[in-house]
Amino acid sequence: MENEIKTINYNGEEYEISDLTPRAAEAFNVLFKSQQNLSELAMSVKLAQAANAGITVELNAILKEDKIKPKVKIEVEKKD
Repeated sequence: MENEIKTINYNGEEYEISDLTPRAAEAFNVLFKSQQNLSELAMSVKLAQAANAGITVELNAILKEDKIKPKVKIEVEKKD
């Protein structure tokens, strides 16, 4: 036996799916798909941030282990 969804909770209100017009049903579907898309994008951002943090740690270790120093800044004093 399949669990069929019969109602939708939206903005704190219950709506019978059988009462929805085709355009209301389509709007709900678009809303649900966009929410799923946002969730997937949020996960992608989290994964990219984690990768970025890991690469940053690795790069810092490489620079230290290979004894690579940053360029020394030389400032020239301006005469008025």
